[in-house]
Amino acid sequence: MMALGQGAETAPSIASASQETIALPQAESRPIGWRGLLGAIYAGVVALLVVNALPALVSAIASGLKWDDRALGLFASADVAGITLGSLLGVPVVRRLELRSIALWGIVGLVGADVACALGTGQALVVLFRFVGGTASGLILTACYAVYSHSHPQRNFALFSIGQMTSSFLGVTAIPILSASLGWRSSLYFLAALTAVAFPLALQLPSHSYVKTPAQESSGAARKSSGAAVWVAVGGLLAYIIGEGAVWTFMERIGLASGLSEQHVNLAVSACALAGVLGAVVMLIPSSRMGVVMPLTVTALMSVAGVAVMQTSSPALFIVALCAFAFSWLSFSTVQFAVIAEADTAGTATISMSAAWYAGFSIGPYLGGALVDRYGFVPVQVLGIGGVLLALVSLLPLRIKRQ
Repeated sequence: MMALGQGAETAPSIASASQETIALPQAESRPIGWRGLLGAIYAGVVALLVVNALPALVSAIASGLKWDDRALGLFASADVAGITLGSLLGVPVVRRLELRSIALWGIVGLVGADVACALGTGQALVVLFRFVGGTASGLILTACYAVYSHSHPQRNFALFSIGQMTSSFLGVTAIPILSASLGWRSSLYFLAALTAVAFPLALQLPSHSYVKTPAQESSGAARKSSGAAVWVAVGGLLAYIIGEGAVWTFMERIGLASGLSEQHVNLAVSACALAGVLGAVVMLIPSSRMGVVMPLTVTALMSVAGVAVMQTSSPALFIVALCAFAFSWLSFSTVQFAVIAEADTAGTATISMSAAWYAGFSIGPYLGGALVDRYGFVPVQVLGIGGVLLALVSLLPLRIKRQ
């Protein structure tokens, strides 16, 4: 739980990113530089710490509070549902309030929710606090997406994706160790402490609301395109995440049901996490020739191939399939974000992408579970393949070309 071309201009290397400034809309007394970008990326990453560390976190809670699977599923669903709601609420909020203030208040709310979950014991209360924390996360993400969407959106979203995958690896590694030595509550205090670090970094975010100005549109960072085509692309993103989320949820079970050993399945999952990081890293490498149609097509076909062969009794092929799936998820979604952000002249679709992403991630596992229960794993694979193909087709009408 995601080189090639960039939608509008050549993506700079990470080394040169610190020497650039990001042009942000309206009335900022000074442009935000690499500190502001770092703050937005770190804030976006900590907003998803619970989601990215869920496998380890639910195990810690199950051990400490003796919750059953139903209660643990409710805990996880509350966080994702809160993120979706917070992202939806954030769409109008970022138009009216300072991006900095939204992020700072969201961080305060998220830290408070993490601590409250650690102190709570009753199931209803802990789930409620998790929903509140998810809502705060959604608001943070909307403010951060507004920052990512400006200068070099492909690079910015790639860095955000790399941060997510890294935090997931660190979370699932550290939480079991902390829980075993200091108790299950320590895992939530750990997440709260990491989130609190975002507060001083977020002070560098813009002190104005989000508006996409005509100056930005004429600069070439955003393309002329009909609003309908942009929203169709956002619909494609929703379909993409529904399919990918379903496959992501059940890929381990697909491997076990195919006769693979638990050792081989765990190895494949670890390898695919690294492949996902590589998929985002690849999108940082400059290329002035590839454009965006070629990388979108290649990664979409890679995803289709990986999902199609996922039911296999060959351990090597299963590892390759999962790696192709994870690599293409992060690389495709990075270019997808850049294409929509650059074509969205109004900016509303851009800041709605977080809501679409987590709505899809809420629907995908649920729909996948219903399909598996009645028809087995093949419909989940079809759902994943259909999602990526719909996403690819939805982006083509935007006709994003390099200048």
